[in-house]
Amino acid sequence: MIKNFINRENIGQRFTQLLILVAHILLLQWILYTLYEGGVLPFQTLMFHFLGISVAGALLIRTCAYIYKRQYLKELEKNGRDPQLDK
Repeated sequence: MIKNFINRENIGQRFTQLLILVAHILLLQWILYTLYEGGVLPFQTLMFHFLGISVAGALLIRTCAYIYKRQYLKELEKNGRDPQLDK
């Protein structure tokens, strides 16, 4: 089963997915740390943690959307279709 999941044609895509998974796990770890330590952290530090988490999450979402849109357009171009998205 894993042979069919990873092959020469999609190794770059799978590596990108691995990096995205690691980034999500690190963000989740940061969220759990902040929630666990929230009772003992000073208020300003706690607010900076939540601000950082929200900025990191937003950047992660935008980066993932950009990567997959670019990949989708490449697939359309490879299959001979017009790479313009419908508006």
